[in-house]
Amino acid sequence: MKLVVFDMAGTTLDDEGLVLASFVSAARAVELEATPEELNARMGLSKIEVFDELSRRQLGDTPAARALRDRGYALFQQILEDAYRGDAARAMRGSEAAFAWLRARRIAVALNTGFYRAVTDILIERLGWQGQIDAAICVDDVPRGRPAPYMIHLAMQRCGIESVADVAVVGDTPSDIYAGRNSGAAWVIGVQSGAHPARTLRRTPLTHLIEGVWELPALVRRVTRLT
Repeated sequence: MKLVVFDMAGTTLDDEGLVLASFVSAARAVELEATPEELNARMGLSKIEVFDELSRRQLGDTPAARALRDRGYALFQQILEDAYRGDAARAMRGSEAAFAWLRARRIAVALNTGFYRAVTDILIERLGWQGQIDAAICVDDVPRGRPAPYMIHLAMQRCGIESVADVAVVGDTPSDIYAGRNSGAAWVIGVQSGAHPARTLRRTPLTHLIEGVWELPALVRRVTRLT
């Protein structure tokens, strides 16, 4: 193992449901027809792609749908950025210890997220993670978000990793797991600390399931025989 690619919200970031709440608030404000359950099922995906999908479902492939998408997404951005610029950014228990443990063993640490660049950078700065990670890839950096594998492959490029056989992917949503599988990563690890319960994650093509990132060092020891 030479690289671990982590999701952010629900995996390394303890958002306490903030992203979902921001989705719900923005959708209701612009009268986008979507239930909290539908939005939760899309956690981990590119945020603007979610608004695009739901707007098209409601209004078809029309200028009105695109306008609804843009209004909803802009409001979502405002709500989320205001929250994270406040005191809402909190590291998930065990995430920083896992970063340090991996890097001490020359395993690179990368983040990949369905957030756009502005909020990704706000979070990294607020959490003080600039010196704790080796790369941070967001949906703005690639042609398509999850479940496409492009963010993982870009993280490999940024960290100088040539083979997916040396890569682990960690996330809390089905889209995280499918992106890991689509990337060819050797280890695709689900965590139960975020948006989806174990029964949902077990229906995806993961290789391992743990409670949260605080259990990752023990898992890595077991599968790689590192000390």
